[in-house]
Amino acid sequence: MSRAATAQGLSALALWASTVALSRSLSETAGALTGACAALAAGGALSLAVAAVRGQAPWQALRLPPRYLAGCGALFVGYMASLYAAIGLAADRPTALVVGLLNYLWPPLMVAFSVPLLGQRARGSVLFLGCALALAGTGVAVVGDGDAAWAQLGARSAAPLVLAAVAGVLWALYSNLARRWGPAPGAPAADAVPLFLLLSAGALLLVRLALPEEHGSWTGRALAELAALALGPMAVAYPLWERGVRAGDHALLGLASFFVPVLSLAIASAWLGVVPGPRLAVGCALVVAGALVSRASLARPGPGSATQASSG
Repeated sequence: MSRAATAQGLSALALWASTVALSRSLSETAGALTGACAALAAGGALSLAVAAVRGQAPWQALRLPPRYLAGCGALFVGYMASLYAAIGLAADRPTALVVGLLNYLWPPLMVAFSVPLLGQRARGSVLFLGCALALAGTGVAVVGDGDAAWAQLGARSAAPLVLAAVAGVLWALYSNLARRWGPAPGAPAADAVPLFLLLSAGALLLVRLALPEEHGSWTGRALAELAALALGPMAVAYPLWERGVRAGDHALLGLASFFVPVLSLAIASAWLGVVPGPRLAVGCALVVAGALVSRASLARPGPGSATQASSG
């Protein structure tokens, strides 16, 4: 495994922690779905530019393994559309924080899915406990602190929460299958992330055209947030994560990802001016604890055992 790839994966996690803050603020000004579409399109275009500087033509990504392009591409597009729609459509800023936490079901699920998908060995009872803690944490967060109330949520208000949970499942699957189906570590390969980002923008645009949305405005702050979101969490972070999960220390990246919910909650609270309630804080702590317990369930490989699944 590559130390450089591991460092790239860790950098991606740090950039992703700003996603909820930037995308929610942008959606409030430019439109719940319009802002996300613009950010995905800009991120895809910037990713293509970076790839071109590195000497990669756009069509070279089509030479990647077909099951990676089709399977991981579908998971990536589904994740992006679900997550950004959930953040933008959340009823208010406190709900957007809950949406962000639900998305972070993916670290413990990434560990759980690595057992059947990557051949990881785990102690079943400990893994079950870890996943149960994470689910309990999201449940505590969703119930809220009593002032907003779960009983008053209609189908429209609950939809962002469901989409965020779906996003968590999709990204956990993607993070494992990108390693299983992508090119072997160390093999020269084109970067498909720019293509995936542009496809995600197209998918979300179709949703935007199907759903009515109030006309937004593009202020200086909105344009700055668009640029930051397109450059950091999208154009830079996703390719870095792609290289990290394919060639880096998968276990270390999984462990580090468990603490991203805390950083994300802190950044979003500060940027959006929302003080998280006690139940949201407790829920975040339970999600992190669940992820750590899940990680502890994995058996340590012996000196001669494989630590990752082959791309074949």
